[in-house]
Amino acid sequence: MNKKIRLYFCAIVLPLSMQGCFDSGETDYERQVREDDEAITAYLEANDIEAEKASSGVYVEKLTENAQGKQVVEDHVVGILYTMTHLTGGHEIESHTDILAPLRFSNSFDLNLNAIHPAGLNYEIGGMREGEKFRFYIPSVQAYENYSHDELFDSYSNFILEVDLVEVKTEEEIYEEEMDTIEAYLELNEPDAESYPNGLYYVLKEEGSGDQPNINSQVKFHYTRKYLDGTVIQSTLDGDPEQVHLNDNQLVTGFKNGILLMEEGEKAKLIMPSKLAFGKSVQVIPQALREQLAEDGEIVQTKPYSPVIYEVELLEIN
Repeated sequence: MNKKIRLYFCAIVLPLSMQGCFDSGETDYERQVREDDEAITAYLEANDIEAEKASSGVYVEKLTENAQGKQVVEDHVVGILYTMTHLTGGHEIESHTDILAPLRFSNSFDLNLNAIHPAGLNYEIGGMREGEKFRFYIPSVQAYENYSHDELFDSYSNFILEVDLVEVKTEEEIYEEEMDTIEAYLELNEPDAESYPNGLYYVLKEEGSGDQPNINSQVKFHYTRKYLDGTVIQSTLDGDPEQVHLNDNQLVTGFKNGILLMEEGEKAKLIMPSKLAFGKSVQVIPQALREQLAEDGEIVQTKPYSPVIYEVELLEIN
């Protein structure tokens, strides 16, 4: 529509409606915030639900309160059970109900990166106490925005997260648990592992015949990263080996420290707690998104607070 026609159209329609004749000044993001909020409030009204809107735009419905429970504070590690459903249609996307292994993530923001996706949960989990159950109505702008998954949800989806906060711990308590788990693994599988003060365990699998690298070395190696239960997270064995400069900080601390103990041609197993590996990383709900987000470079593949094993073959030192 050219300018003259548009002005003429507005002149005719103006008495009936102002909409569309003047720029409202609403950005795409502001429009999405408004549409999300309208969808959530309509759902709440239709279902006669009382929920309080937080400054993040997330609506919070308190189902079970526990005034005596431990309050979540910055850098606490929280463990939750949850059910995630789509606001529209109400179909369940994912649930996690294993009380012995709650989903863990950090109540923190590092370098402006969220500790969990969807971000809306990270914003509001700090309002809970251990033993409480809340329901969060999370707008798309605090979830996955235009991101979509063929099997899980469309772009700009709003979600309902029903959350049981079953665990609130410090990172020191989590580290002690990890070390207990590692020691139990070693007792069953690698009783002769050599230990180091930082928490690294080293197991020689096949001797090498070359030199040891130093911090300025370039090294070429194959590796397989696993969880303690044997689940493979990542491996180079079906492709080309990795090649890195050890002083470039491309490797996690435990992996780099372990390679510095090896000789060229050696094979070894390195077992380490998460603080030497990927630490708190980023948690994901639904968990089925993790692999895709990792492939897209949005997160690391390894789950937060996970001890890991590296099986390494040091091929070459330069």
